[in-house]
Amino acid sequence: MNAHRTWPLAIAGLLAVNVLAAVILAVLANRGAAQVIPDYYAKATHYDDELARSTASRALGWQVDVTLVGGRIDASVRDADGAPIDAARVRVTGYQRAHAAERMDVELIATARGHYGGVMSGRTGWYDLEASVETGGAHFTRRVVAEAR
Repeated sequence: MNAHRTWPLAIAGLLAVNVLAAVILAVLANRGAAQVIPDYYAKATHYDDELARSTASRALGWQVDVTLVGGRIDASVRDADGAPIDAARVRVTGYQRAHAAERMDVELIATARGHYGGVMSGRTGWYDLEASVETGGAHFTRRVVAEAR
């Protein structure tokens, strides 16, 4: 084979490999639905409301810890002094990062003093959640990132 044939074949081969790689990447990138943060536009237009809620929650000084294990969601709720908060309405909303279109909204029930629990999907992975606690006219929210195992 001479140089007049080798270079055009090498260039054509490289172009074919690039086209094949682009097709493979396009197919892999379009698996499932688009993964966009749910309601991102509504969140952006109501950012001042979010700041007001966050400021009010910080002023309360409450603490909410969320754990996700084996298809269960558990929350521990304490006031600013570390005492458990009983008889509260606790709700956890959010989504798993790999499946953002599948929203989760679970109202938890009291399981012990300051502890609340509920059932969620059995998917493992990282979740972006918002825990909301209401009792005695006070409202507390906290954003939480948790790993379901």
